[in-house]
Amino acid sequence: MELIIGIVVGIIIGLVVGTLIFRRRYIPVGDLRIDRSDPTSEPFLFLELGTDVRTISGMKTVTLSVRNENFLPHE
Repeated sequence: MELIIGIVVGIIIGLVVGTLIFRRRYIPVGDLRIDRSDPTSEPFLFLELGTDVRTISGMKTVTLSVRNENFLPHE
């Protein structure tokens, strides 16, 4: 019985630690905004950073949130 409780507690601790590591590693550093204001041309892509460029330049990979948002609304 004690062995089963120990295994269950170990699994729970492992899941909590794994979740914390995964979330910290994949926090978005900014937004990639897709602007389709002009229906006659291709969409424009804008990078909007939420952190300093020096911080990002030291990273191998970054995560961005994608937003479909237009500067000018369609008339």
